Amino acid sequence: MNDDYNTELAVGVAAAAYIINSLVEDEARHRIKIRRSAQDTISGVRSSDRVTMRYSSKEIETAGETSSRKLMEKDNRSQESSLPRSKKGGSSSGRPIAWEKAEMEKLNKRCENMKASILAWENEKKLRAKVKMDKRKKELERRIKINQQLYQTKISRIDHIGGGAKAEVDEKRRHEELKIKEKARKIRASGKVPVSCFCF
Repeated sequence: MNDDYNTELAVGVAAAAYIINSLVEDEARHRIKIRRSAQDTISGVRSSDRVTMRYSSKEIETAGETSSRKLMEKDNRSQESSLPRSKKGGSSSGRPIAWEKAEMEKLNKRCENMKASILAWENEKKLRAKVKMDKRKKELERRIKINQQLYQTKISRIDHIGGGAKAEVDEKRRHEELKIKEKARKIRASGKVPVSCFCF
């Protein structure tokens, strides 16, 4: 009985530890993915800045001052026009947010499923323990009933034996009383007291 309980407890602890460990690993993977996607977007923005800088420097070297000014103004305008779009949720900044939401939803679903399986395991073990306890309780009640019956049987037998012994004692006493009375009548009739013999 104790071994079964210890085995069930060990299995339960191992299952809980496995679930907690997998949750921690999932969380760590999720954080690594978020960092990588953030680094990819940052490196993408830096490389595009380098390309525009190289392009504008080449134009400055080949063309005159007026053409380089025009190109720089165009670059500034294009950069200014592209900045608000990225703030409003352009493709580069919108993708990580959508991905993060999707991953968080997946994680939440996994956690909920694991919690549900843990709850189901708990309920099953509790039900089994209750059924076992009810069985033992019924068995105990049955044994108590049998013990009470045995006790009553023993008591009635003791009463019967004791009553028979008492009746025997009473019968002996009556017999002895009759003997004594008979002797006393003989003494009265004869006037002689019987001599008791003290022989050693």
